Amino acid sequence: MKTVTPRDFRNAFVAVMKAERLAFRTAVGFEAKSYVYFLRATIFPRVAKNLGLLIWNKEYHGIDAMFYEERGTDRFGNLTTFAKWMSVVLEHERTAAKTPEAVSKLQLFNAPLKVLITYAAEGADTEVLLGRYENIIDDSDIFEDTATLRKLMVIIGTPRTIRDWRFYVYESGGFVLML
Repeated sequence: MKTVTPRDFRNAFVAVMKAERLAFRTAVGFEAKSYVYFLRATIFPRVAKNLGLLIWNKEYHGIDAMFYEERGTDRFGNLTTFAKWMSVVLEHERTAAKTPEAVSKLQLFNAPLKVLITYAAEGADTEVLLGRYENIIDDSDIFEDTATLRKLMVIIGTPRTIRDWRFYVYESGGFVLML
């Protein structure tokens, strides 16, 4: 099974965003539905490819996207509609108010990396969100492995410029800004 670290994901995400900066700047002006479609059809598949993974970029068990290495097969060798394992589980929320539910949903999945992408102002707005996420993790991390085996990464930014993306990873005791 291919394991993707938060740093691997960040590097792939940044590389794709830089390569797609002109198309992304155009997509930012789209209505919400079209913007999300652009992310699912262009950005997420390129990130998955950069990581050497395949993507299930339509909803998969209620999540927005899932990166995987291999699809399952039935007893006759036919590909099935599920992945053998998930390497990355991804949720994208344009509205920060909806993100606590997304974090709770991500905590339900057994994957080495779970990623939430959302938008909020730097400073107090971001700190409040991260605090809420930490409370959810404290309540849901029954095996105490979110900081070690099933990492949670949060990407917070503004869709106006790629330089404003901030990357946080949950470590023991809270979220840490990735440098």
